[in-house]
Amino acid sequence: MRNNKSYSEMTAAELREATREYDKEWTGRGLPGKPMTAADRAVHKRARGRPVVGKGAKIVPISIERTLLSEADAFARRRKLKRSEMVAQGLRLVMAARSG
Repeated sequence: MRNNKSYSEMTAAELREATREYDKEWTGRGLPGKPMTAADRAVHKRARGRPVVGKGAKIVPISIERTLLSEADAFARRRKLKRSEMVAQGLRLVMAARSG
């Protein structure tokens, strides 16, 4: 029988019973509690993480003078850019200007 009480009105035992279905492992596809199939794993692998642009990204530690970094971050924020997008655009501009 379904309990019509709100969760805040239920006893601990009633809450346990009402939420028991959420204790089961679920992969997001198929039946809850079943192992993922190869197709499920492929979908999961494609769905997680950042989207790949070009050949993907590589983290490169670099040094930038603090004032310049603050100015660049403020500029990027005003134009709704990510810092990495702005750096990539700057690198492309410099390479294009010097490859003539």
